Amino acid sequence: MALLTVAVAAVVVSKVDTDKDFPEARYRLTLPKTLLSGEYELERDFSDSPDGGFVQNAESALGGRDVRAAVAIYKPANRGGQLNVSGMYGRFKDADDARETMLKGAAEPDGMSVALAPKDFRPSGSDVTVTCQVVAREDLNMRIIMPMCTWNDGNTGALIGEIDPAVSSGDAKDVDLAGLAERTLRIRSELRRPIS
Repeated sequence: MALLTVAVAAVVVSKVDTDKDFPEARYRLTLPKTLLSGEYELERDFSDSPDGGFVQNAESALGGRDVRAAVAIYKPANRGGQLNVSGMYGRFKDADDARETMLKGAAEPDGMSVALAPKDFRPSGSDVTVTCQVVAREDLNMRIIMPMCTWNDGNTGALIGEIDPAVSSGDAKDVDLAGLAERTLRIRSELRRPIS
């Protein structure tokens, strides 16, 4: 669940920010029933949770306004594991800072640490930078690695964490971050929609 509460990082937004400092809202995030051509199926949507902490923290920690949540767990259709989507949409003043803050926050809970440092990717044809890292969780003498990637384009942002049994017990340096960045862009294209 740590991946679903990444926006709890404590960053204070300056009160001198004015509305013109934030981009116009043109895109939103949706949570379709399946992702990646049916590879993942929606298991639970947390977006309308009565606890508004995620949105409040996203606005303060990530420098956002008019923020709404798009948070869910997806389960693989034909294998174990899960895909966590910790997303939000609205207006974000500094996309790069928001992206960095999300990744930093993912490694802050007790028992979590960065196993492979964040790296930026800009796959061919992409209009946005994707940053990926691998975190490790240690609990009861067990160590599990979890690759994750994030983007923020000024309107939408998400932390995508993939838990794959075939990867979780392996070595962080063997994780294909470039491949994960490309998968993240595919996920982004399926989640992101124009505001009509």
